[in-house]
Amino acid sequence: MLIGRYEVLGLLGKGGMGAVYKARLPELGKIVALKLLAPVEQLADLVGMDALESQFVAEARLMARLNHPNLSAVWDLDEDQRGRPYFVLEYACHNLGGVMGETYRVEEPSRRLRPEKAFRYTRQTLHALARMHYAGVIHRDIKPFNLLLSDEDTVKVIDFGLSKLRGEVDPNRHPGVKVGSPYYAAPEQEDDPDSAGPPADLYAVGVTLYRMLSGRLPHGDVGACGFGLPQGKEPDAGDEDGLSREAPLDSTVLSDALYSQCEAFFRKALAPNPADRYQTAEAMCADLDAFEARWREEVEAICAVPENWLDEADEPQPEQVAVRSEPIKTGPRFELEAFGLDHLGRPAAGRRPTFEPLGGTVRDPAARLVWQRSGSPYPMGWDEAKAYVDALNTQNFAGCNRWRLPTVAELSRLLDPAGEVRDYCMDPLFDHEQRYLWSADRRTFTQAWMVNAVMGYVDRADMTCRLWARAVCTEED
Repeated sequence: MLIGRYEVLGLLGKGGMGAVYKARLPELGKIVALKLLAPVEQLADLVGMDALESQFVAEARLMARLNHPNLSAVWDLDEDQRGRPYFVLEYACHNLGGVMGETYRVEEPSRRLRPEKAFRYTRQTLHALARMHYAGVIHRDIKPFNLLLSDEDTVKVIDFGLSKLRGEVDPNRHPGVKVGSPYYAAPEQEDDPDSAGPPADLYAVGVTLYRMLSGRLPHGDVGACGFGLPQGKEPDAGDEDGLSREAPLDSTVLSDALYSQCEAFFRKALAPNPADRYQTAEAMCADLDAFEARWREEVEAICAVPENWLDEADEPQPEQVAVRSEPIKTGPRFELEAFGLDHLGRPAAGRRPTFEPLGGTVRDPAARLVWQRSGSPYPMGWDEAKAYVDALNTQNFAGCNRWRLPTVAELSRLLDPAGEVRDYCMDPLFDHEQRYLWSADRRTFTQAWMVNAVMGYVDRADMTCRLWARAVCTEED
């Protein structure tokens, strides 16, 4: 199937305005995202095709005009064989919504991010909004699924279809058409979308950061302040103001400073009245920097505590365990629970095994596995990852010629149990820059299973996506 001169490889998403496809430019073989105007019939009848087409083309031109490292680039604007406009933008395999595990049931809990990662993504989103707001543009639909993550783990803001120039009133907007996404849209935007200014976008950023840190949406007068420290405890829902007053370790080690700063940040970011909120992305970014600096001070305080305070309970490790090493093809209806994972793709129970570092490799004695400590030098497609492993065997890397891509069962041994936050006070055994890792297990003919080794979950990925390969070798008898 062709749209214009682009070869369609699959559907990435569909909404009221149309569809976004994964596509390829045949002459170069370059993978792109292609957004096609194909509105649902009710929206076309309500607003009119001429108005929708004008809005669609304006979105493409606006995205192309605003050149910024944290805004997705638009490369082409044209019409398909039926005269429908489409535009082409850079493609990314990952977005923040997918990394968090958010679904169409937005109110359900999602995966928590490590705080330093959440702060980084938020800062990059604010930089993008600062550029937009400087140009007088209000996005009006900031949410995790509109934040792409590039191969370099850089945020790229997308979907300007609901954006407007500051002070602009849309004469074509029907009163029954909502602007923005539930839970992320600011109160004033829900009531009167044309009144939304920069504080509305910053409210959505606050909701997104809250969710990244806590794994849930803000409800009422809360402050998400029981997050992200080693052995941290979840906030106590019974507290009168919704905040946890328990220090993650001991009150003699941790002060209340982090919690008071966190509370102040979110009360301002999520204030119902836009006048009480952050007025500029720069001001919000400055307070975010102070918030992160306080968090890092708390982590340093924990890591200065005598080591035995951080030790886990002594539990016996199994002498030997059997782990599936043969690759499988699961099919598209496969449930993650069949891998022994929870619904968010995380190990549901148990402890990560004891590993033994051996220079450039790491040994898992219970499973009799030897891992590369750092895998492929670059992210690569699934077929290229297999070729990389073949090259390791040719080189007899680390004295082994039986290297292979690991199965999901083997990769799961590298992941922490669901919800744990670890490794703040120790050097990581494995390269944390290599966050997305290929498995040998396929889901379909075009998708394979992968893990996010930093966040600790299993998901699927198109085989053309660029992930890292970390090979494993089974010890000989």
